[in-house]
Amino acid sequence: MATSRLRHCVGLGVARTVTREKTWIGRCLAAIFCMLLSGTLHGADPDGESKALVFTPAPTVRNPESQQLLDITRAGERILAVGAAGLIVVSDDEGDSWRQVPGVPVSTTLTAVTFPTPTRGWAVGHGGVILATEDAGETWHQQFDGYRGAEAFLDFARMQRSRLQSQLDAMEADSDLSENSAELEELAIALDDALFIEEEALLAVENGPADPFLDVAFFDAMSGLAVGAYGMSFLTTDGGANWAVNQQGIDNIERFHLYGLHIEDSLVTITGEAGLLFQSRDRGYRFRRFYDVYEGSLFGAVPIAAGLVSYGLRGNVFLQSRPGGEWRELHTRSESSLYGAVALSDGGALLLGAGGMLVRLSDDGEARLFQHPGRSTFSSGLEGHEGEIWLVGMGGVARFSRAVAQ
Repeated sequence: MATSRLRHCVGLGVARTVTREKTWIGRCLAAIFCMLLSGTLHGADPDGESKALVFTPAPTVRNPESQQLLDITRAGERILAVGAAGLIVVSDDEGDSWRQVPGVPVSTTLTAVTFPTPTRGWAVGHGGVILATEDAGETWHQQFDGYRGAEAFLDFARMQRSRLQSQLDAMEADSDLSENSAELEELAIALDDALFIEEEALLAVENGPADPFLDVAFFDAMSGLAVGAYGMSFLTTDGGANWAVNQQGIDNIERFHLYGLHIEDSLVTITGEAGLLFQSRDRGYRFRRFYDVYEGSLFGAVPIAAGLVSYGLRGNVFLQSRPGGEWRELHTRSESSLYGAVALSDGGALLLGAGGMLVRLSDDGEARLFQHPGRSTFSSGLEGHEGEIWLVGMGGVARFSRAVAQ
């Protein structure tokens, strides 16, 4: 499962505001930046009309292990990583050699990958793409994309608006307005928000897919979640044959980005922009939001023996000692933003930061700093069977064993 959030930086650096006009402008700028980086910007025909986004197969590259890679995981005994331009690479000898998987059906940036079983896996990325494999990553097919995602979200937005309008009409017709003025005002504000979201959803349908998925995680071979930019959250219970909008309890009216997913048994943790931190104890159907943990972005969560660790901007790290409990700050002595993490077999974790800064946490949360000589920014990692920790990021695959303690 993905534990990285450098991938959010590939096109999502536009500052968010809570005013609608500025939010909409920021959405447009970020969408353009995302599509430029992923090679999926819409063209225009000679008459000036926009052309639909067409997903094209991933190009073949030399030295694929040296290209930009954003997430790494294990498919049985195989190690597999995904990255820019639809690149998927695999190693069948514990990282000694790598090869590119041919025939990947998209050339958009792939941001995250997960395998709930040794053979069945999913990868997500730009353009709202969701890919699936049933043979440990040897072949892939497209299950979902931003076209279907935009249509699904528009249907969801229309249902929400209709439900709120009916509630407001019924209250105005049947109630003493003076006694329910506060509730009426709250409903009216919610309806106004719903109308705005519906307008944005309609624009997304008209303009085509732009927003990327940023993480994906599965409970088993049938049930999983995918989250992404501007509050995208989808759920499947049939192995990806169908993906449904999943917003129940996700308090995110500003549609801040959702960066990370962590699943452990039935507990789901979502981390995001502007300090968003949600947990569900029923496999992602209803969420509770944790407020006032941190105001900056949180890019992911990783377990250690002492609990669950969330990490984000400027080296900020927080520990939750028990599921559903409160969060407390861990001091790492680093101000480097942390974009990914690796859960380790000794009960600790390795947090991956900007410029090759690495923070190794012990099983009780004590921190030791390391600097990788390549100074590449890493986004994800994986502990190998032979003790090595494999890291991926802007410069491709790297070894933790080359890092120097600080």
